[in-house]
Amino acid sequence: MLVDTAIWAWIGALAMGAGTIPPLWAWVSRSSEADESHAVYYGTLAGVTGIAAIAYLLMALGFGAVSLSAGELDVARYVDWLLTTPLLLLYLGLLARPSRRVLAGLIGVDVVIIAGGIAAAATTGTVSWVAFGVAGAAYVALVYGLLVSLPRSASAEGDRVRAVFGTLRNITVVLWTLYPVVWLLAPTGFGLLTPATEMLVFVYLDVVSKVGFVVVAVAGADALDRLGADSGLGDGDAFVAADSGTEEQTTVLGDD
Repeated sequence: MLVDTAIWAWIGALAMGAGTIPPLWAWVSRSSEADESHAVYYGTLAGVTGIAAIAYLLMALGFGAVSLSAGELDVARYVDWLLTTPLLLLYLGLLARPSRRVLAGLIGVDVVIIAGGIAAAATTGTVSWVAFGVAGAAYVALVYGLLVSLPRSASAEGDRVRAVFGTLRNITVVLWTLYPVVWLLAPTGFGLLTPATEMLVFVYLDVVSKVGFVVVAVAGADALDRLGADSGLGDGDAFVAADSGTEEQTTVLGDD
């Protein structure tokens, strides 16, 4: 059983490591062809799979788990999610360019979800289910933000940007919705899955939701050139995009 779990963790580490190559390669190769390297975008993508690769390596080597009265808590897995899921939301925000408040709110809700998952996994009985319920309610709010708030901002961008954003957003919503289902079926919930099966399913979901996201984002990197010269956060509450045709004109794409 432990051997099987370690094997799946090794597969996860290798897959995540391989998934880090495309954004790094695009960063280096495309920066030599254009004046703008889009370092923030590629760095964000590389951070997602890079952090996940380290987390899976720790799990494969037998580190990153602590024994509690409720059972084994995979600290490395939850730290991975706590760091990488905000990066995925950040990338969606970099494409959609919502207000700072909207993006910060989505990331804050995401942190509540992960924290609720940690509390639920580290406890038992009523406390565990209450923590899971809080995380579930927060996830509903996050899905609303991804399906409603961010698209409002993305609609101000070009067709290509909206298409890439829509694909990445759909990948995120569909796959992230499966995580609580696995949690319920795993030993943390009803115990219908063995630890090895739980690891297998989480590795599969992580690879598709992270490596798949990164590959699609790199493949659609031509959309970055349509975002304008300013790729960072603007002053105040909004992302500010400079109109490439007019040096002085700016367009605020906020959704407060």
